[in-house]
Amino acid sequence: MDTTHRESPATGGSPEPRKHGRRKVIGAGIGVLALAAAGGGAYLATRDDDPIETTSPPAEWAPREHVPAAELDTKWIGVQTHTVSVAQEFEEYLGRPLDCVVVFGAETDWKAIEGPWFAIDAPEGQDWAQWVKDDPDNHTLVISTAMVPKDPPSDWRERGAAGEYDEHWKTFGQNLVDAGLGSSILRIGWELNGKWYETHYIGEDADQREQWKEYFRRIVMAIEVEGSDFEIDFNIAEGPQNSVSIEEMYPGDDYVDIIGIDVYDSYISPIDPSARWQAKDEKVNSISAVVAFAEAHDKPVSFPEWAMVAEGESQGGGDSPEFINQMADVMASANLRYQAYFNVPEGGVGMTLADAPEGSAAFLDRFGASGDVVPADS
Repeated sequence: MDTTHRESPATGGSPEPRKHGRRKVIGAGIGVLALAAAGGGAYLATRDDDPIETTSPPAEWAPREHVPAAELDTKWIGVQTHTVSVAQEFEEYLGRPLDCVVVFGAETDWKAIEGPWFAIDAPEGQDWAQWVKDDPDNHTLVISTAMVPKDPPSDWRERGAAGEYDEHWKTFGQNLVDAGLGSSILRIGWELNGKWYETHYIGEDADQREQWKEYFRRIVMAIEVEGSDFEIDFNIAEGPQNSVSIEEMYPGDDYVDIIGIDVYDSYISPIDPSARWQAKDEKVNSISAVVAFAEAHDKPVSFPEWAMVAEGESQGGGDSPEFINQMADVMASANLRYQAYFNVPEGGVGMTLADAPEGSAAFLDRFGASGDVVPADS
């Protein structure tokens, strides 16, 4: 969905150790960054007529070690917020601790991408690095990041694929590790099949999509600094955006730990909840199609954003316990890594759980302290 409000908070916006999909990191050289190489974090705008210079990817990098999806079936529960107190209030509502929180990095310039606000000089009440440090075995941050700053050159995918932006991503990875966020889940270019994001839209044609995929792979390689243990969530939007299927967008198993899909109960014309669900299932990149794709690749799934949507121009289903239960049934049966409810009215959602008493009751029944979806010992 169009969620530009998430860009920056400043502008409106003891159980067993957690199992991660691990990646081999060879040699300390990847993690040692020269300030000159990183450009000191400064953003120098690239013009379309500037020459593109291709660089080789790091020779030290090796494909990730595969962890079977069943072993990563943690079914964590989370929420989207930029404020720690809001997460704590959501925990009180649930009657159980949160496992993860979804946040969004700024895309103002390369400095903002390299040094996310929640990792460097976090505003008061929004210190997510401290939230993770307070309970590292049970708290995981899910970080959504654009692939280039706003107003990018039209050939940014080609430039990224050539390695022009590698040093920015090395700095990004190092800054997260230095902040104690080296085990975060990363949503690189989330909702990539949505045209509403110029900073990470996969593109209009096959050439752009191939460049996007190569750039995605370059980012994954570049962020692998010493001490990192990131999980990569390849996260699309549900639906037929550009009629490009997930098979055509996927960058490859070696570069992905989790396959995610954002789902909102909107842009469906039937009013009856069963008919709405059937109509959703007939879309390109439907929930069932993405879950099946993940199963075929032995990857766990995620639902980083999902929510009921207010009735109105976006054809939202309103207060719908049926939608909550339909989603819960999918999550209960799938190899689910995590899910996070988008409990804010912005971005076209128009309502929260507090505005939906019937849906809220269903949510608590399925995801609360005694719910059947979230493991009791998670």
